[in-house]
Amino acid sequence: MFFHFVLLVVSLVSFLRNFHASGCEPPDNVFFSVVNHTGPMIEGRQYTLQCAVQDVAPVENLNVTFYRGPTALGRLQPNNNAEKTPVTENFTLNITSSKEDDGVQYWCEAKLELGPEGPQQPPVVTSHKLTATVYYQPHLHGSSHPDPIIIPEGNPLQLNCSAVGNPRPSFNWTVPSDNPSPSNLSVLTINSVTSADNGLYTCCVSNNMGTLAVTFNVEVQDLNCTDKPEFTPSRLVVKHGDPTSASCSVCQKACIGHIFNVEASIGDSTKNGPTVSWTVDKLTEWSISPLCYYTDKDGKQCCVRLPITVYKPPDNVFFSVVNHTGPMIEGHQYTLQCAVQDVAPVENLNVTFYRGPTVLGRLQPNNNAEKTPVTENFTLNITSSKEDDGVLYWCEAELELGPEGPQQPPVVTSHKLTATVYYQPHLHGSPHPDPIIIPEGNPLQLNCSAVGNPRPSFNWTLPSDNPSPSNLSVLTINSVTSADNGLYTCCVSNNMGTHAVRFNVEVQANHIPIILGAIAVAVAVILILAGVGYHRFHRHNRTDSTT
Repeated sequence: MFFHFVLLVVSLVSFLRNFHASGCEPPDNVFFSVVNHTGPMIEGRQYTLQCAVQDVAPVENLNVTFYRGPTALGRLQPNNNAEKTPVTENFTLNITSSKEDDGVQYWCEAKLELGPEGPQQPPVVTSHKLTATVYYQPHLHGSSHPDPIIIPEGNPLQLNCSAVGNPRPSFNWTVPSDNPSPSNLSVLTINSVTSADNGLYTCCVSNNMGTLAVTFNVEVQDLNCTDKPEFTPSRLVVKHGDPTSASCSVCQKACIGHIFNVEASIGDSTKNGPTVSWTVDKLTEWSISPLCYYTDKDGKQCCVRLPITVYKPPDNVFFSVVNHTGPMIEGHQYTLQCAVQDVAPVENLNVTFYRGPTVLGRLQPNNNAEKTPVTENFTLNITSSKEDDGVLYWCEAELELGPEGPQQPPVVTSHKLTATVYYQPHLHGSPHPDPIIIPEGNPLQLNCSAVGNPRPSFNWTLPSDNPSPSNLSVLTINSVTSADNGLYTCCVSNNMGTHAVRFNVEVQANHIPIILGAIAVAVAVILILAGVGYHRFHRHNRTDSTT
């Protein structure tokens, strides 16, 4: 047990020694906030998140990450700050709020990344978490309802107008009769419908962010009409100006010998027994619903209406950026606009915004039941990034007319706008070692490659007072000497910002030539001594032989 305790203490001491040897100081605090804003956010508006990191060193090793719940929104580093003593640094990130952000937690995290020589677990300090409240206008729940809603007399009827919104929406119903609305809830219930309940019901869903109107066209079938007229087809979708036709089987027996027909403001009716054919050479009315009827012997009328949707594809679809021309700026918010000209019915219109092949958003008109052609503008907010540079933005307008409509729904596409985004330089490639240790005489390449828009320029500052030999991204020295020892600074600049990169170069003296020279001298000395020794030995032998 004592042995494990000793190991723990030794490990802790080693950790603290490495930590302080690296000259780092983790942040005292990390604070998260929304710049110049308190209270609820509004859907579609831009907000600036801020992460304030207090008393951290060295700030150039700091990485700050913004989060939306568990999802990283962006990772930022300080710009051109080589200060070694503790500083306080603020980091910001722009977002555009949506209804999906309501109740989400935002926060940030500051991490000192000190490389392999630093602590195995990099120092991390996390901010508090801010729960977002987002106000947004009502959006309907559930699937669409049939139009018309046909229900036999005496049956119960439920009209569902369920919606979500923040603040919680209120509901107001307008009914066909002059009676006040029987409900202020999302669901209107009639226990047993009668002919008086026939007609149009409107549900207005409201909060202080907007109002949404939903209409229900209710047709109550008279049970006394056991022999009810029937249209074939039961619904028509017709392009404005095209011919169309339908037939009505008025009855099996009840109408024979009595008055029956198809009544419409346009077209011709032709009778063939109890069947009436209705034809139109050119449908030019926008709102039409032919009535097939007969009057029985008691003078009671049985009838049915033929619902017709008259459509017209857009004349043009125009894409633009609202109140903006020229390049975008990284991090700024822009409003994309899709203008759809002369389309009907607008309530069947869907507009999709694209970034290249990627769908950015799909929009529908709000509370517009106009049947004649209208021009409608749709907008979508984006925040530009460097990845958007060169991307094509565009939009598409589609009339969704249901199964009775054209098999290929009418689609009109806008022109494509190529985005130019200006952004400050960002370095290419992996980080370099610090220091860069190189033997004297070796070639040296310092790589400061970066991307930016406009294209960045490069300016090098050398340890000596000599002017820079290069204005390129890579500085090359063919053979380094001790004079090349020191700090090199590469400033990468465009009109969006400047990024400084520092290279600490240590030139090691090359001892190989000295060693080789010493070996050569030693060999020469040995050879000389050997020669002298040999000469003396040879002379001594000659002297002895003479004697």
